[in-house]
Amino acid sequence: MGCAITKVISDPLQRKKMMADGLGASPLIPDPSILAEKYVNEIRQDVSSMGARLNVIGLIASSDKPSLVYAMATKQKFDKVGINYDLRQIERLQLEDAISAANRNTDIHGIFIYFPVFNNQHDDYLRNQVDYRKDIEAGSTYWTKKISANDRMAVSGDQSRKAVLPCTSLAIVKILTELGIYTDDQERPMDGKIISIFNRSEVIGRPLAIMMSNDGAKVHSFDVNGPLEFVDALPSESNITRERALMESDIVITGVPSSSFRKISCGEIRAGTICLNFSSTPNFENDIGKMADIYIPRIGPMTVAMCMRNTLRLFTNFHQVNPA
Repeated sequence: MGCAITKVISDPLQRKKMMADGLGASPLIPDPSILAEKYVNEIRQDVSSMGARLNVIGLIASSDKPSLVYAMATKQKFDKVGINYDLRQIERLQLEDAISAANRNTDIHGIFIYFPVFNNQHDDYLRNQVDYRKDIEAGSTYWTKKISANDRMAVSGDQSRKAVLPCTSLAIVKILTELGIYTDDQERPMDGKIISIFNRSEVIGRPLAIMMSNDGAKVHSFDVNGPLEFVDALPSESNITRERALMESDIVITGVPSSSFRKISCGEIRAGTICLNFSSTPNFENDIGKMADIYIPRIGPMTVAMCMRNTLRLFTNFHQVNPA
């Protein structure tokens, strides 16, 4: 394969035709906004048909300009589908009280917190202060434990209420689904696939590894403490190197929010690899397109769409007239 990342093609069908015609020298670089459109339109229709006023509060304890721009963009997307989004900028030491107030307020149906706040374990504490019935990011242990247990229900024993999934992990699966890589018409759509994930956080990387291995993949999961291997949703110790894991992977997913991470280059992956980055920091070298078949450098719009989807599900599960 040849040139670097220059050609942006948003239509997977067009990409397949180009490959069939022998024109696929550049990687497909999907636009996540276009891939998310289907879900956004479905959410807009569902909100309209419900005839109810859904209210979400977004709490940001940062003056960082890019974070504020992202927060405003999130608000606009929620508002456009008919979900009222109240964005509040507060001091970080006020965040716990703000979460408690939002938990108590029955007019608020969803809570979105912009992390990192303290960038340490206190963030995990704050994440778990959110009432699980309002946790549209699905990052609290109430929801992440359900993934480990393969529990698909929001409330044990109630088949009518489905669980929500961490929005970033779900967004990655949905992007791969829209590109025809993750086929949801099979019981184990990732059977035979090998995936490397560089992130094992409790809210994104680990749930994603469990989800994908539950769907048949062998997952090499990396963080600063070294690798683990996930098969059938269960982790085991591993001594595989970064180099070997990358070279045997069909899909490489990165989410390392640090400029000190050694970016993955085209020489480390095999031809035809699918590469996806969900970190705000680039984790792939610019030459990755020489070997990657598909390169997804950002997923933000799909993540927001999945948060909106979770908002609807939580409202239906817990905030309508007849919740248990």
